[in-house]
Amino acid sequence: MTTPTLDQILDLAHQLPREQRRQLITRLEQELATESSPERSRMTPDEARAAWARLRADLSARPAGSTSMAEQLDADRRARDQALMGRTSDESGDVHP
Repeated sequence: MTTPTLDQILDLAHQLPREQRRQLITRLEQELATESSPERSRMTPDEARAAWARLRADLSARPAGSTSMAEQLDADRRARDQALMGRTSDESGDVHP
């Protein structure tokens, strides 16, 4: 089961009649005022493994970044050094060769 986004919840809430929207807001206000939100049921080990597998699959399906973290850090350092020294990218004298 996936957690709905705020936009999805708002879309559903806008479909409710005005009176039911008022009731929804009242209930949410009461929950927040008493700080007693309904407890989420704990995942079973099988549910946790399935969630972990879905997360892995989602992450592996994403395209790889164009640069590695080390390459990005190196480029950021060069840009920072150039900015601090008042140099442009076409000038020589790179601090981090």
